[in-house]
Amino acid sequence: MKLSKLFVLAALTLTVTACSIMKKSKKSVTASAPAQPSTPVIPGIAPAAKPKDGVFAPGNDELIAIQANHKDVTLQTLTDGYEIYTGVCTSCHGTMSIYERPETAWPAIIDDMAPRAKITSAQKDALYKYVMAIKATQHK
Repeated sequence: MKLSKLFVLAALTLTVTACSIMKKSKKSVTASAPAQPSTPVIPGIAPAAKPKDGVFAPGNDELIAIQANHKDVTLQTLTDGYEIYTGVCTSCHGTMSIYERPETAWPAIIDDMAPRAKITSAQKDALYKYVMAIKATQHK
């Protein structure tokens, strides 16, 4: 009798430990996944549709769009913002649509979440510029 209870307890402990390890593994893979490069444009072939939630790796279209208001932005800045959004931001509350909120709402959202996410001013700036670049290329 004691042996079967011990066996059940050991099996339960192993299951809980395995689930915990899998959750941590998924988070670290998501947080450290490199940004996907922008899909190259091939003449005569239509580019793939962008995700409906507006969460995708930035490319030249987004860079050109954001440089209209922020001349100093580089593709690296946008990529850094993308990595923050798909890492730090989505690790807490999943992927939220960038398109659903107006441009005017994003500064307050980022300011509110930055201390909780423990991101630096430079990271906050990169995140803001990434979101604004995505919004600037949003199809109306």
